[in-house]
Formats: sequence, structure tokens, C-alpha cells
Amino acid sequence: MSEQQPEISGDGGVSANRQIDGLERDVRRARLAQAAHFDALVDIKDAQTLRLAALHESLKKQISQEPRLAGLLPLQMVDGFPPRLWIDNISFVVMEPDPRTFRLIRQEQARHETMLETRDMKEMIAKVREHASHSLIEAQRGERSFEVGNGRITSQLMMAWLTGFTFGVLALLIVGVMTGRIVF
Repeated sequence: MSEQQPEISGDGGVSANRQIDGLERDVRRARLAQAAHFDALVDIKDAQTLRLAALHESLKKQISQEPRLAGLLPLQMVDGFPPRLWIDNISFVVMEPDPRTFRLIRQEQARHETMLETRDMKEMIAKVREHASHSLIEAQRGERSFEVGNGRITSQLMMAWLTGFTFGVLALLIVGVMTGRIVF
């Protein structure tokens, strides 16, 4: 079984009489296989991107109903392979291990923690809302500790300021007595 491939002759014409030798045939098959593989990867990426975009729209709708979450969850789609939907600075959703499965991942310093893996979009939305609720509580704790301050730290700062002020006043009195400006 031999395949024929048109050959371009020196005068610009095409000759159909040339037989494809073994190496050329194998290279052609490899190129076709690579093209099919690339097309399949593009199709997978498109499917992943579409599912993530649907999740993104649903989450944006949910967050628009809760103004406290709007600044807390930026919801950023990042193209790439695989595409990612960033929930916040450390958490994102990818479509893995297949194009129909949502995986919520939390990045930590040295590892990634899979928080949920599901094919159900509603279940993923519920988990993201739960994650957002925990993030909101952490943010509120941070604001409260910043506003009120820890009682021990505040008292230590007050004591340090008072001590510095006292030593400053004493130093000025000593300098005044030594220079003769203050007489007792």
C-alpha cells in the first residue's frame, strides 16, 4: 500500500508520480497525530473555560447580592492551561482531572490543599460561599483587632511612651540644672 503525494517540480508544476518513502510517510503521520492532539487540547481547554466562565457568572451574581463580599472576592479568570478562576489571593478553581470536574484549591506556602472536587456547579458555589464566609470572619477579626487593639499590646505601648516621656523630662531638668537655667 503506497501513498502518492504531489511533488513540486522546478518549473512550478506539480507531479503526482512520486511515491512517499517510509520516513516521509511516518513524519506525515506524526504531524497529523500532533495536529489531532493539539485540536483535542484546544477543545478540552475550551470546555474548561466555558464551564469556569459559567461558574464565574453564577458567583458574580451571588456576590452582587452581598456587598460585603464584593471587595473580599475579586473573582479573576486567568487564561492558561488549565484555565483558573481565582476566588481570592490564595484560592482558585480549576477543571481537573477532567473537563467536567470542578476542583477548589487553596494554595499554602509549600503545598496545595484540595478543598472540594465535584461535578456539580451548585455544590461548588455553596463551597465558595462557605469559604467566603470564613474569609469575611477573618477580615472582620483583623479589622477589630486593628481598631481596638490587643489590651496587652496597647498597655505595653502606653508604658513605653510614658517611660520615654518621663526620661525626656528628667533629662531636660538635669540639663537645665547643670547649665544654671533652673535653680532649686
